Amino acid sequence: MEVLLIISLFLPTLGALAIWVGAAPPRQTALVVAVTVLVMALVLAGGYRGAERHDGVPGEFAVIDDLGWLGVSTPWLDIRLSVGLDGLSLPLYILTTLLTVVAIIVSWEEIKLGPRAFYGHLLLLETAMLGVFAARDVILFYVFFELTLLPLYFLIGIWGSEARQYAAIKFFLFTLAGSVLTFLALLAISFWHGYNVGRLTFSIPEITAGLRARPMEFSAQLAIFLGLFAGFAIKVPLIPFHTWLPLAHVEAPTAGSILLAGILLKVGSYGFVRFCLPLLPEATVACLPWLVTLSVAGVVYGSFVALAQQDLKRLIAYSSIGHLGFCMLGVFSLSRAGVAGGVLQMINHGISTGALFALVGMLYERFHTRQIAAYGGLARKMPVWAFFMGLMVLASIGLPGLNGFAGEVLVLIGFFQRVWGQSQCPPEWFTYLAALSVLATFGVVLAAWYMLWMTERVVFGPVRLPVARGKNSEDQSEPPPSRHPHGVDSLGTESHPGENLWDLKPREIWALCPLAILVVWIGVQPSFFLRMFEPTLSYLVGPAERALLRRLPAEELPLGAFVHFSRSITSGSKAQTPPESFNDCDFDIGNLFESRSTVLGWARHPEAIIRQTQSRNGGLLSEGCAFGSSSPHASVMNPRKRLSEFEALIAAQCSGSTDLGLTRE
Repeated sequence: MEVLLIISLFLPTLGALAIWVGAAPPRQTALVVAVTVLVMALVLAGGYRGAERHDGVPGEFAVIDDLGWLGVSTPWLDIRLSVGLDGLSLPLYILTTLLTVVAIIVSWEEIKLGPRAFYGHLLLLETAMLGVFAARDVILFYVFFELTLLPLYFLIGIWGSEARQYAAIKFFLFTLAGSVLTFLALLAISFWHGYNVGRLTFSIPEITAGLRARPMEFSAQLAIFLGLFAGFAIKVPLIPFHTWLPLAHVEAPTAGSILLAGILLKVGSYGFVRFCLPLLPEATVACLPWLVTLSVAGVVYGSFVALAQQDLKRLIAYSSIGHLGFCMLGVFSLSRAGVAGGVLQMINHGISTGALFALVGMLYERFHTRQIAAYGGLARKMPVWAFFMGLMVLASIGLPGLNGFAGEVLVLIGFFQRVWGQSQCPPEWFTYLAALSVLATFGVVLAAWYMLWMTERVVFGPVRLPVARGKNSEDQSEPPPSRHPHGVDSLGTESHPGENLWDLKPREIWALCPLAILVVWIGVQPSFFLRMFEPTLSYLVGPAERALLRRLPAEELPLGAFVHFSRSITSGSKAQTPPESFNDCDFDIGNLFESRSTVLGWARHPEAIIRQTQSRNGGLLSEGCAFGSSSPHASVMNPRKRLSEFEALIAAQCSGSTDLGLTRE
């Protein structure tokens, strides 16, 4: 698996070099390379085992960690070519390979100017995107993070529309400015961890484990969080850092829009989940009301602006702001359901919005205008195109049975659970977050409004096609007066009865079919995908979830709340040194009960010491916060035992004693 991962990561770069030097035909080479990488990614997915751990991280596999980069000449600077996949990065890795294939097929006849340069940049962009999700080293992550800027800058600036150069420069400056602050914040995290452990490392799993066990001071967390926020919020983008996005989408070629919406916007949300939640939990919780405000503002603002658009591509671009605001709302809910829904919605948005940009690009390739007023009744003239358009619109608005519904429901459940659930929300935040939860629900209605209204005007009604079909027809796309009693104009069925001259070609249908299958598959069986990233998400979100619990008043601490621990001490082991803190450890006290079980945590409040256990043969129990004792593997310790007594008992276990004398209720 390790060799397969490294080949799939760098094969697109080799393909780009072969295209640039003229050793291979550009279109065919790009397609063969992209399909090969997609097959490799699917094989990697077949080897995923979510219950397994590597370096303490659940779900991590195909890890390559022994390739020194700069550490050979400077041993103290341990920067490695360290890559691997886990439950969070694997679905995004596969989605990247799939959308790259779609982008190449959609651009097959669109690109006439410099196809070698175009497809070479497209493959180089694929390597950069894959590297972001596979990187296990902070420096390597930043290298790939920045590398995504250059190919997309040239794709927009050379092969874009009329204002392509302005759009490319604005995109580049916005994202570069934020990423510089992100780089400084990532360095600060690495140096802080190195100072505390006595050895500088840039390994993301090692830093995550270290900061889970010994978190930073709050002031340092807050300063570093602001640096990470600057880069990731621009990438998402969150309001008010979104102004570069609509212009970049409108001016980019179709392939650029597909990859920008489907993958590159996910880099920001991926960064929040990968770095901010596990490494800076206290700062994340302190900023939670502001983060939720920006997320809900994106949902409402993006929806209202999309309603006012007359350009198809611009409408979908603003819809992306609303949908990604929904994704971030789930992430910042800090609940298991909400974060899982947010990540699932990231995947859903990449599929449905990537397909919508592809469909608009196919329409533009035929008529060279994106004005909504120029079209009407396309279901009669382009029934296959109308079918795919209708399917993706319904997926975007969350129709039950399609992928968008599963993600939106989980996000709303998670956020409502956080706000309205018993003892889930700090009292001082309740009124404000409750109002935001209502606004977020209203955003779902707005999304249905602008999407269905656009579909009504473009797909249904009287047939209406653009007058001119030349390159400069954008400004003269007003429909001609109808000469047919039912509104069919001279380009309609009068001239070509029974013919669909402008419908999708087989090549385009093949590009859209995998996305359509995923839309239905995720909608019908979302649990298949949720199981893939749930173990990793629970591990990453756990610190922030516990930090939020610590903000609750002592009397508000929910029965059954527990803290997940970060390392395991085998039952019966001798002479183990007791940990300095009992808030982030994992102890196995298997001899306590009749069945061998693992202590997953206890509540911080002395009057509500709750123990959550699970049988060795029962699989992994989800990390994070649990409420009540309904789990078949849960048991509750005597709630009157003081926390100090419990710590003493655990210390005795560390020294080798197994007769802890605890009682079971």
